[in-house]
Amino acid sequence: MPWSKLKNIILLILAVTNLCLLLLVGGQALQGSRLRSRAREDAIQLLRDRGVQVEEGIIPQSMGLRPQIAERDLESEERAAAALLSGPVTAESRGGEVYRYYNEKGSIQFHSDGAFSAQLRAEAFPLGTERRESCLELMKKMGLVGAILEEEGDELVFRQTWEGTPLFTQQVTMVSSEGGLAAVSAGRLLVGRPQEDPTRDTISVATALIELVNGVSALGDVCNRIDAIEEGYVTASSLAGPTVLTPVWRVTTDTGAYQLDAVTGGVTRVS
Repeated sequence: MPWSKLKNIILLILAVTNLCLLLLVGGQALQGSRLRSRAREDAIQLLRDRGVQVEEGIIPQSMGLRPQIAERDLESEERAAAALLSGPVTAESRGGEVYRYYNEKGSIQFHSDGAFSAQLRAEAFPLGTERRESCLELMKKMGLVGAILEEEGDELVFRQTWEGTPLFTQQVTMVSSEGGLAAVSAGRLLVGRPQEDPTRDTISVATALIELVNGVSALGDVCNRIDAIEEGYVTASSLAGPTVLTPVWRVTTDTGAYQLDAVTGGVTRVS
């Protein structure tokens, strides 16, 4: 047989083999998806059997968030400080992994655990009549996006988001004075870009629902209705290690708000 024909036969066999493998993998993925969907439906029915009212539409179809980690990035911190202060800054190490950046417009301090504070010359940061929008723009200058959660008197509470997902533990209080931003205090921010953590995985939606009901009961509470579920992250960090971002559900019920750890299934009250 001529080599050209033999080569064509070999290529055809390889193509057919790859197609069969693709169909096999696709079939397994489809079957897995169906099983997860069925398990979710069964868990919702289990909640209803236990007397917990819930609309199926508010239950996530899948665990959309993955565990993440973020290494501290001192260069990004300095760039963020310089962006907010609109010019070059002087960096000062204050020990204990605390860094302060300053110029004539104010100073900004970062800690290894994400704690953040700033003292600013209010006249250098006018807020105008649209105070909320102006504060969001100032945060955006630092490369940080989010939302204003509360506004009371001279104080606004800013909560950071990452790729549209709320970072529940990353929020600061922004203090205005004489029409300008005078300080940022009492909170934490995440500077840098998280990466997926291959060492951790999330539980399934079905498991999460069961853990939620059991966890609320273990706290001594009685939940009769689930009103809303919001997915987001909480963070934890150590002096030497990276910041760990753990996906959670913030669950609103008729008896209060709870947080479910999407990795361990642990349930805590949210104040």
